[in-house]
Amino acid sequence: MTTIPYIAALTTYFSYGLLFAFGQLRDFFRRIFDWWSQSRLQGYAPICLGLEDFYIRRLYLRIQDCFNRPISSPPDAWFDVVERFSNDNNKTLMRTERVNRCLNLGSYNYLGFAAADEYCTPRVIETLMKFTPSTCSSRVDGGTTSLHAELEECVANFIGKPAAVVFGMGYVTNSAILPVLMGKGSLIISDSLNHNSIVNGARGSGATIRVFQHNTPSHLENVLREHIAEGQPRTHRPWKKIMVVVEGIYSMEGEICKLPEIVSICKKYKAYIYLDEAHSIGAVGKTGRGVCELLGVDTSDVDIMMGTFTKSFGSCGGYIAGSKVL
Repeated sequence: MTTIPYIAALTTYFSYGLLFAFGQLRDFFRRIFDWWSQSRLQGYAPICLGLEDFYIRRLYLRIQDCFNRPISSPPDAWFDVVERFSNDNNKTLMRTERVNRCLNLGSYNYLGFAAADEYCTPRVIETLMKFTPSTCSSRVDGGTTSLHAELEECVANFIGKPAAVVFGMGYVTNSAILPVLMGKGSLIISDSLNHNSIVNGARGSGATIRVFQHNTPSHLENVLREHIAEGQPRTHRPWKKIMVVVEGIYSMEGEICKLPEIVSICKKYKAYIYLDEAHSIGAVGKTGRGVCELLGVDTSDVDIMMGTFTKSFGSCGGYIAGSKVL
């Protein structure tokens, strides 16, 4: 795990502490001298409460212009950022006609496909003219087109799996598929820094959830051994299924999964592997096929491979690749 420099951590905590202290002081005097202007809705609970309200008023509003900045060009390596101004201490931000040309370090358009491109852009326009932007129907009714089938076949071939299915949203790919695969009587063992979509999907499945230390195969093995020996809670029956869920590249840390060691452990204890490659597919490996290619892991050793089109491929949606039975 990356170590944060001591000075950087100290100055960051000191800055937050200073803002917190001055914010509390201002709120104290506000309650004394500005009590008549505060809302007095009888019988209603305040919409904003406690530290959340305090954070928004005293910390977030000071730096609000750093976030949600509107852009007026494609998300290329350089893009146009619209300038804004405020007349009420950043409570309301108004757009201007001025733009700044800025270096884009806040996008995950890794390969540039989301920007204007002489190869991709004409084909996107041609496809939109032929198929329209939406089918206006779910896939089980009339929403599956020949493009869906072509894309799923293309994904399966690229990933190195027999079959694939695509979804309209990357987050939903995890949060919707995990409850389908796992349920009561199953065990999910998840990395402690897995994405929120995995966390919510695991919770929604009804399976028992256990967490192992981030990217630490030895602790994963300890958790597996312990819970296989104990079995299900109360009944101590064997687990119906066990699945280990990891990410190829952890989105908040930038660390690469220790996949070869994890695969070896899962084979030893007969546990399925669910690999989230949202940030690694297209970005790493000799031909962009993700961490399996980068680390020399055979894709047949990974049971379920998930990825998104929102990062390297500059689009939207996600996919699940695995066996045809899956």
